[in-house]
Amino acid sequence: MSAATGTFRWTEAYRVNVAEFDRQHQDLFDAINELDQALRTGEGDAVLDPLLDKLMNYALEHFAAEESLMTKHKFPGLQEHREQHELFRHKMAAFLASRKAHKAGVPVSLLFFLRDWLKNHLLKTDKQYSSFLNARGVF
Repeated sequence: MSAATGTFRWTEAYRVNVAEFDRQHQDLFDAINELDQALRTGEGDAVLDPLLDKLMNYALEHFAAEESLMTKHKFPGLQEHREQHELFRHKMAAFLASRKAHKAGVPVSLLFFLRDWLKNHLLKTDKQYSSFLNARGVF
């Protein structure tokens, strides 16, 4: 299920006007919709391991790319942004640990966390660097 047709839909409101980051954010929407669809069909546990791997890779690649550009252009909110990225990585590690401990409810908890991440990080925190980087010719 894509970011255009899933429960969690990519809209212009999420766009940061940096093509690479917008594409990566759409990939995140796809992953969240994959989890949502699996939960709706009773397959949340079945997709959890590959999805957590995908999210860890997303965090590694996407956060490094964002932080690299912010560092290069001396974005003043870099430290706060890094802290939020670190929070995401810690949460993913906690979900992995819960999964390995066979705790119940991990897929649902992960979905709620990711939904909040979209609303709070993409719509608020990432928007802070958008105009800053765009003003420096980064699109």
